[in-house]
Amino acid sequence: MSSLKDQKAERFPMHALVLHGVPYLPHYRNIDVYVGPGYGQTNFDRYSAQQLLLKGAQYQPELLWERGVNGVISARHP
Repeated sequence: MSSLKDQKAERFPMHALVLHGVPYLPHYRNIDVYVGPGYGQTNFDRYSAQQLLLKGAQYQPELLWERGVNGVISARHP
């Protein structure tokens, strides 16, 4: 019998956006919002897919933990 810590969280196919080699992932609470490295700690910038695509980002398939679809994201709740 495996312990809980030995079990891996299920991952789902989703799209990341990569701009100049930097991955932007869908936010955990809202898949329509993309965030970059350090989000919530040192970086609080949020982007739409359209904003990143207009800057030249490319879609990249990734296996990610499940995301929410309509969660509220704000300065008080990054």
